[in-house]
Amino acid sequence: MNLTSLVNGATLSLGNISVPAGTYQQLRLVLASNQGNGPTPANYVLLSGSTAPQALTTPSAQQSGYKINGQFTVTANSQVTLSVDFNACRSVVVAGSSGQYILKPVLNLTDDDQSGSITGNLPTSDAGAMVMAEDSSGHILKTTVAATASTTATSSSFILAPLPASSTGYNVVIAPPAPSTSTTSSPKFAPDAVLGVPVVAGQVTSLSTSASPLPVVSTTADAYYSGTINLPSSADTLVVAQEPLNSTTTISIAQSNGIETSNSTTQTYAMELPSAAPDVATYSANGLIFTQSVTAPTITISAYDSAGATGSTMTMTNALLTLSGTGDDTYYVDR
Repeated sequence: MNLTSLVNGATLSLGNISVPAGTYQQLRLVLASNQGNGPTPANYVLLSGSTAPQALTTPSAQQSGYKINGQFTVTANSQVTLSVDFNACRSVVVAGSSGQYILKPVLNLTDDDQSGSITGNLPTSDAGAMVMAEDSSGHILKTTVAATASTTATSSSFILAPLPASSTGYNVVIAPPAPSTSTTSSPKFAPDAVLGVPVVAGQVTSLSTSASPLPVVSTTADAYYSGTINLPSSADTLVVAQEPLNSTTTISIAQSNGIETSNSTTQTYAMELPSAAPDVATYSANGLIFTQSVTAPTITISAYDSAGATGSTMTMTNALLTLSGTGDDTYYVDR
């Protein structure tokens, strides 16, 4: 299965199994071995511009499998449909100069009967924008990318699904995608933040239509941030940029994976941050009214290590980076 094609609500069935009635706490995905499958390994990545498969190193995947926590109940003579959300962008770690690509999957389990979705549209010029569902502390709970369906499409669309039903709702943040290099610019626009978007089980909450996409305010300049982190142990790291909207609400506006620079604990990161304050609206079924924040962006950049380690900044450009002791699953939690 090509995980990069399973975005914006696209799914692939893994089949059905029969289990005793009861409450379960976990699923495991057991992967096929890379050996004995001919010239193409069972688990691999394709690098941009290449057709040669690069084998994925999959620690413990063929023995104990990958654990997915999440409680669900199966009653007698009934069926439960579960979705496993596999965050492909977060799940492949580059192991420095060793040439290895390691699979460290970020997985989330959701009961479809207790879930809904959030949809919306952006101008076609903003295809590739990151769209995130967050809680009030800026913890990222779901991420997708706005995509244009065809060359004749009048907008770029996104679907955040599945999301556990919530009456208090999610904050939906739309931000520029991460750049590949300091000379390769992303679309430049101020982030959009829609606060308190409700999700009802089995229903779709729409923020905009293709005929009337969400307004995105362009900016003339963004800031490119890059740096190096020194960790006490080798682990995958998530770098997150956040800014407060008020005393009770913080949003995440950018994220980047730390990349090992050698067979050591040194990692680099890069991200592009908007220079303009976000446009904010509170959800209403009668329409959204955006108001730009009156204060200039005050951005904090932090790194979260999967091993829960603490570390330090070695070199920096333009920003202060701190490495917290909180694991990076803070930003992709099982709900």
